This record gives sequence, structure tokens and C-alpha cells, in this order.
Amino acid sequence: MRLLGELIVGFASRQDAATGFRLAMLWPRWREVLGDAAPYAKPLGHRRTILLLGVDDPIAMQECQYDAPLVLERVNAFLRQQIFDKVQFDLLQGKTPLDAVPCSAPAFWRPPPPRIARLGGLSLDPNTAVGRSYAAYVRQFGPGR
Repeated sequence: MRLLGELIVGFASRQDAATGFRLAMLWPRWREVLGDAAPYAKPLGHRRTILLLGVDDPIAMQECQYDAPLVLERVNAFLRQQIFDKVQFDLLQGKTPLDAVPCSAPAFWRPPPPRIARLGGLSLDPNTAVGRSYAAYVRQFGPGR
């Protein structure tokens, strides 16, 4: 049985791990690396030697096709080796690009409804629609729920 530290060092020293670390540094710095080369292209990932980029619409895709050689040159220069030899553009269609600013997950929690301390002082006939509605309102928002 090997120690965890030995396994981590062994994994981190592999060639593909070093590439993965550099790619992880590329995605947040995407705009800085590309500059004006492809203002509409957003990184979606890679598949072997193909760089996957997303665009908002077909017109932007056509424009970005002309910038593909420059994108490859700048990305490979940032990575300090030729990793990618082709760029593939796709429509974003709701996909989250890798250069997106991380944000917190949506909270599926609602604050409790407000409590009104002096609610329920009216005496209405519970056999009427107004009386039943008022009683339900007191149950929902009144004290001591």
C-alpha cells in the first residue's frame, strides 16, 4: 500500500496532468490570452487536440472561423506547447462557458413569512367567507404558529 502523498506526486508529475493544470489556468484568463482575436468565442473545453469554443449566434460563428488560426496560435503559446491543432465552434444554447465567473448556487430556501404579533384580535363569524378567510390569514401570519 502506497501513501497518499506518493500517489498525488505520481499523478501530478504525469505529462497529461501538467497539461490539465495549464488548461485550468487558461480558462479564467481566456479574455486576457485572446485579447481582440475572438471577442465572441467562449471556451467550452477540448476533445483530444480539438479546442471547443461556443458562440451566441451563427453570424458570430462565421466571424470566429476567420480568427481560428490566431486563436490556436495564442492558446498554444499560453500553454507553451502545441496541444491543439483545430478549433470547433458550437452554439452556446444555454451552455455555461469555462470562463464564466463562478457564482453561488441558487438557494432553494425561502425566508419564513413575517409574524404579526397583534394579529387575530377581530371576532368575525366563522360561518361567513370573510370570517373563514380572516381565520386562515391569522393561521398563516399570526403569532404562535
